[in-house]
Amino acid sequence: MKSLLMAIVIWAAAIPVTAQKQNTIGKISFSIGDNHIQNRGSVKWNKVRFFIPINEFDKVKTSKNSRCEVTFQTKKVMRIGANSTAELTRDKEGVEEVKMSRGLAWLSIFLPKGKTKLRVRTPSSVCAIRGTVYRLNCDSIQTTYRCYKGTIQVTPFKKDGKTPADSSFYINSGEELIVVSDFEEYKKMQEKEIKDFEQKEMDDFEKFMQKDQQAFDEMVQSDLKEFKEMSDFSFKHTAFDKDKDGQSDWVKWNTERDKLISE
Repeated sequence: MKSLLMAIVIWAAAIPVTAQKQNTIGKISFSIGDNHIQNRGSVKWNKVRFFIPINEFDKVKTSKNSRCEVTFQTKKVMRIGANSTAELTRDKEGVEEVKMSRGLAWLSIFLPKGKTKLRVRTPSSVCAIRGTVYRLNCDSIQTTYRCYKGTIQVTPFKKDGKTPADSSFYINSGEELIVVSDFEEYKKMQEKEIKDFEQKEMDDFEKFMQKDQQAFDEMVQSDLKEFKEMSDFSFKHTAFDKDKDGQSDWVKWNTERDKLISE
């Protein structure tokens, strides 16, 4: 009888440990600045520490001038830029998912194509990848993707923000896709950026801006005209300038981090 009771106690004690291992998705592998993690069912945001585990439905949030790197158990790597929020989950089939509500993310998957899967959901679209490197930035109405290696498949959402549209896009290395769920609101945001840019530059470079403002306005308007409108979303699929893109501090930093994990 004692042996039976002891066996039951040992079995019961082992359940939480086993469940925790099954729920663990990855760990914090690098952190710069003020970053926090929120565990499932909690309203408290705890300070990120190196190598702490991330379980299903945990959220990671970065602050201004902050960056955070997550390494999945399957060796995939995701880096989150400043002012970003991401939730890590799995679907019913066990496929890992990242839900980005806003911000910047860089995804690096160096394993052979088909060996691992990862989906990233934003308010406007979902991206499926296998063996590739790409980045995105998103907010409530738009997501911009840039692919650096391999191919990504992007499916916009319908107006309800949940149901995938009938159209998908394949984005290859060197290509960019911008998906917009509310194009009228997107245009307003672009116009606001023009005004903010104008005010900022006029304070210090009034003469320069008087000369260059028209060219800047024309550039933005030309960019908006390149969008194609569908029933549920608008999009622009083009190549991007790799040389100009490579000057970004965000791109340089991620490229250097990728070199460390791919060696």
